[in-house]
Amino acid sequence: MTFPLSAQSLIPHREGMCCIDSILSIEGPRVQAFVKLHPDHLLLGENGTLDRCGYIELAAQAACALKGVDAAKGRESATALLASVNNFQLFDDAGTGETLLISVAITTELADLSMLEFNVACGQRLLARGELKVFYQADNERSITAQ
Repeated sequence: MTFPLSAQSLIPHREGMCCIDSILSIEGPRVQAFVKLHPDHLLLGENGTLDRCGYIELAAQAACALKGVDAAKGRESATALLASVNNFQLFDDAGTGETLLISVAITTELADLSMLEFNVACGQRLLARGELKVFYQADNERSITAQ
């Protein structure tokens, strides 16, 4: 796999729902992604700043790429479902025209539940950080329970 990759190639979000542009790297349990906040970006508010919940959505979408890379390599694909957010801290706002770096790392895995730490930065400015709990459900499990 050669990076950067289009985010849509590794995450289930499509068209207007995909909020990150590219996956810059995936190394083991770590992923880095980026997004440029264009004026029509889904997560920008009327005032042109990123909605505060948007930082969490950016991190969650980047977390999806950790399992999307498995599917791209021919392994079983999985759906990532955000279970909870902990210790979320917002330090500064981002706005139209800025490019954000999203870093996510799995810190603990317990069966299908993973704990991750994330941060979102713009250049040298740390904008936000926190922890996510994500449930990774194999696609074949989802189809069985849906019947």
